[in-house]
Amino acid sequence: MVQKRVGKEKGQLFAMKILRKAHLVKRRQIERTRTERKVLSVVNHPFIMKLHYAFQSPDKLYLVLDYCPGGELFFHLSRFRRFPERVARFYAAELLLALGHLHKRGIIYRDLKPENVLLDAEGHVKLGDFGLAKAGIQHACEGATSMCGTPEYMSPEVLAQQGHGFCVDYWGLGMLLYEMMTGLPPWYTTDRTRLFRRLRSAPLDIPNYFSESSTSCVSALLERDQRRRLGVTGIRAAMEHDFFRSISWRALYGRRVEAPIRPCEGWTPPSQDDPTPKEQMQGDHPELDAATANFDNTFTRMPVETDDRPDGHDAADAELLEELHEDTFVGFTFDDQDRVVMVGTEEVPPPQVNGARQRSTNHDYEIDPQHSGVVSPKKPTSEERHLD
Repeated sequence: MVQKRVGKEKGQLFAMKILRKAHLVKRRQIERTRTERKVLSVVNHPFIMKLHYAFQSPDKLYLVLDYCPGGELFFHLSRFRRFPERVARFYAAELLLALGHLHKRGIIYRDLKPENVLLDAEGHVKLGDFGLAKAGIQHACEGATSMCGTPEYMSPEVLAQQGHGFCVDYWGLGMLLYEMMTGLPPWYTTDRTRLFRRLRSAPLDIPNYFSESSTSCVSALLERDQRRRLGVTGIRAAMEHDFFRSISWRALYGRRVEAPIRPCEGWTPPSQDDPTPKEQMQGDHPELDAATANFDNTFTRMPVETDDRPDGHDAADAELLEELHEDTFVGFTFDDQDRVVMVGTEEVPPPQVNGARQRSTNHDYEIDPQHSGVVSPKKPTSEERHLD
């Protein structure tokens, strides 16, 4: 969390993502990082985390994004164990509009899970972490072939590497909707081999407290044949499903529907008229505590700078940085005023339609380019979800 000290938006809080270039080289994530920066520069939606600035130093990249004091959806789902249908419907509807915005611009997200959905101060969703996004997609079922994502949420077509497109995100929405209403993803197990087998062929177990419309919606989104999945013909088919009959889409898009969870009740974010002094951002302070109250201590206790690296690490970094050249991150710098305006794609509010697993203990996966067909770990995480 950082605070803008001067100029426009003075006093406002932002989230700053810092990436070490040597780390990106070591993990072969340079192209992925460039894709994330590119995607964030062309999207502009009320339910997607916004990129405000991007810049770089000789050894690091910086992305300055919306700060979401409401924390992760995962954090709140862990506290409530599971959400009532009306709450799950609200978040699923906002995410559906966010996915529609991405798909309209030829982008697939591919990593929808509670950890990647954040809440703003008013409780509305902000989809974040576009590290696995892919641009240039034009088809519902084609355009990408990589085996990537978080194992518990992978779609059958991704596991089979048979090609995937926009439909992969409707599968992700179905997985998240099921998890919000039960507390765990369907087919969940910590045994990786058994997990993949279940994802490919095990029956979908729908709890008896699901309504008829929620059963129908989840089942249609989790259709293993992507060519028969809800959403294959576009976002409107999903919006018109009976599960979303009570949603006023224009009001939802305009943020005129009150969020079911108010994560920052009583907290007022600093503004230009009443900025938080620099000294208040250091040490213990009640306003700072309130701004981070919805984040687990695992994150809030992390050091800002991790310079306690072993001897020889700097030399290793220098060796890795030698693999970069002056054009590797050319054009990375970004200001919100540079945001791409795509002709013919101006966002228009959609028309009114009638009508405890472990917290990322597993890894996101990608195909190791050096070993075709071999799955390699990407991002280790920790923390157990307590559902007892």
